[in-house]
Amino acid sequence: MSLEREIKARFGGIWNTIVILFVVIVCLRFSSIELAEENLHERISYSLCLLLTALGVGFALGIMKIILSYSNEPHSRLSSAANFASGLKYGFVAVGIFLFIVGVMQLENFLGPLQTFLDSLFA
Repeated sequence: MSLEREIKARFGGIWNTIVILFVVIVCLRFSSIELAEENLHERISYSLCLLLTALGVGFALGIMKIILSYSNEPHSRLSSAANFASGLKYGFVAVGIFLFIVGVMQLENFLGPLQTFLDSLFA
């Protein structure tokens, strides 16, 4: 399969769209709480930087997955496009989950009204 078809297969569908939307919302929420005193331009550029970092980590993980797949047997190895697309997805999601965990643990009122429930759950 081509890289375009692999990207569509890995990132298409309703669940993958929800996951990508979740990562974008986490990046926007993290930047808006972290830079509450700054203007809108600073907050949006910070969230864009976080989003591009997530894509960069996904890109690096995709390349690492291609390189490390050569140690597998040839008949059980996925194509390079499939390895890259899955690495891109896993890296993007991993950074989003990491930002979510850091936001919940470090930032005040990250989840909004659900933060009190989570704080009482941890206490």
